[in-house]
Amino acid sequence: MRRDPVALVWIGGLALAAVLYVVGTDRFWFQILNTLHLVGYWVGEIIADLSGLTIELVRALALGVFATFVALCWLAARRGAAARGIGLLVALLFLVLAGGGDYGAGSARWAGALLVAGLGAAVMTRRLRTAGSVTMVGRPGR
Repeated sequence: MRRDPVALVWIGGLALAAVLYVVGTDRFWFQILNTLHLVGYWVGEIIADLSGLTIELVRALALGVFATFVALCWLAARRGAAARGIGLLVALLFLVLAGGGDYGAGSARWAGALLVAGLGAAVMTRRLRTAGSVTMVGRPGR
């Protein structure tokens, strides 16, 4: 079915007239500005809620990636790869950035901790992959 622009303009004008009648012509601009104010408030609240969820996500990812890094260090050390130095360095940096147990550390610090843990895990993964295949008993692949 083809749209008729003239009919759409008439429907829009009649809908506007109905809204003006229900709201009242004297309060129309007040209602528009009030609605825009409420929409702005709701958008601000949604952004604030998402900010809270985002920091929780960054914290969870940082802790999970750090645990992955520790496990990879342990696996690399069992295989004889150099893992103690980088393990100690990343652990210290992670603790400093994450606040040493201070859960109220800033979001930028937690993002930094995630970055440090992620880089450490990537380095350890590369070391394990280039040294040969990973086996369950900790010996080089056959």
